[in-house]
Amino acid sequence: MEKWSMRSPKPGGLLLPTGGDVSKDAKFIVAATVQAFGRVDILINNAGILGRISSHDDVDAASFMRVMEVSVLGTTMMTSAVYDLMAKQKYGRIINISSNAVYGFGAGGDSAYAASKGATFAITRELGRYSERDGIKINGVLPSGTSRMTTIAPGTKKVTETYFDPTKIAPFVVVLASRECPISGELFSVGAGRAARETFATFPGAVNKSTAEEYLENWDEVQGKIGNVYLPTGCLDHVKYMIRNALGEEMEEIEGFGLASN
Repeated sequence: MEKWSMRSPKPGGLLLPTGGDVSKDAKFIVAATVQAFGRVDILINNAGILGRISSHDDVDAASFMRVMEVSVLGTTMMTSAVYDLMAKQKYGRIINISSNAVYGFGAGGDSAYAASKGATFAITRELGRYSERDGIKINGVLPSGTSRMTTIAPGTKKVTETYFDPTKIAPFVVVLASRECPISGELFSVGAGRAARETFATFPGAVNKSTAEEYLENWDEVQGKIGNVYLPTGCLDHVKYMIRNALGEEMEEIEGFGLASN
C-alpha cells in the first residue's frame, strides 16, 4: 500500500488524502481508510467528470466511456469495496450523486454526463432496495450548487452562483448519512434550502389498442394527465400496475419475481 498521511483541517475531523482512480483503485482507497480508522460507516460517491463533450454526430467514444467509468463504474466499485465491511458490521450509509441533468437540457452533444447520472439514479434505486436487509441504506442526491463544474458555461455559472449556495446542500446529506436516516433506495433533489423526493411516474395509458393508428388517435391517453399520475414504489409494483391497467386484472404473486439474489 502506498503511504498516506492524515491532517486535520479544522477541529472536529481528520482528512486522509489518498490518490487513486475510483474506477480502478476502489479497494486501495477503502483499505487505506480502514487502516487509518478501523471501519467505514459512510461512503459518498461524489466523483464525476464532464469529459470532452463531443457532437452527437461525431461522438468521441473514449471520452464518453471515461465519463461512464468515473461516474458509473466508480460508484459501483467503491460501493462494492465497502459493502462487505458494512454488511459485517450491520451498518452503513451510502450516498450517490446523480443530477437533474437526467431531465435533459436539449443541447445535443454526446449526452455522456446525463447518461452517467441516469445510470447512477438507477443503481441507487436498485441496490438501495436490496441493501437495507444488511443494515445498509443507499440513497442519492441530485444537488444544485455552484462548483468548478458549474462555472464552465456562463449560463450555469450565473444561475448557480445566484441561487444555489452549495453549503445549503450539506444539511440534507447529513440526514442521509445519519443513523436516523428513514429510507433506502430513494433520490432527492437538494438545493437552495429545499429537499424533495425525485422519482419516476407513470399513467393509466391507452389500453386495448392493436395498431399504430389507434395509439396515435389516443395520444392524450398515452401522454397522460397530471391528475392520473401513479408513482410506482419499485419495478415489481410497476409491472403490477401495467397488468392492472392493460388487462384489468391483478397479477398473481410469483415467488422470487423481482427479487435480487446474492
